[in-house]
Amino acid sequence: MFRVSDLVDLPVKTVKGGMKQKYAVKSVLIDGVNNRAAALVCKEGAIKKYLKIIPYEKIIAIDIDGIIIPDDSCISKISSKDIKNYFQLEDIVNKTVLNLSGNLQGTLTDLYINLLTGKIASIEVSEGYLDDLVRGRRIVSLEHAIKNDISSEGITANLKLY
Repeated sequence: MFRVSDLVDLPVKTVKGGMKQKYAVKSVLIDGVNNRAAALVCKEGAIKKYLKIIPYEKIIAIDIDGIIIPDDSCISKISSKDIKNYFQLEDIVNKTVLNLSGNLQGTLTDLYINLLTGKIASIEVSEGYLDDLVRGRRIVSLEHAIKNDISSEGITANLKLY
């Protein structure tokens, strides 16, 4: 598993370009219908009318040194209005997490994905600074959840975000 926030600022390198850095990851687009990382945002256009993205399927490898893609043809443009079907990571971080009974669980701090598939495997939940220091943050698995959905309200999977 890999923290989605750790993808931000990683260099994007192309095999055809001699492994030189082409871009850096600015954000991650999350597909709420399929609960997965859909693409990496590597550049914003003028006045944010479009984004340059790398669809997750085009990525050859991801590690702490960077993201490797075959060549520049893997980078495509998407208009700002088309990304309304997706969430950017910053749209869902810091949402309040409730369980289905309505009990407060904490605040969403990050998502963990399976690097091979891009599927969201778990979420990281903070119960506050003091609890983070004493007990650490909780990692809640979404793989075996009965209901697992990302909507405009957030992630629902034994948990609800508001």
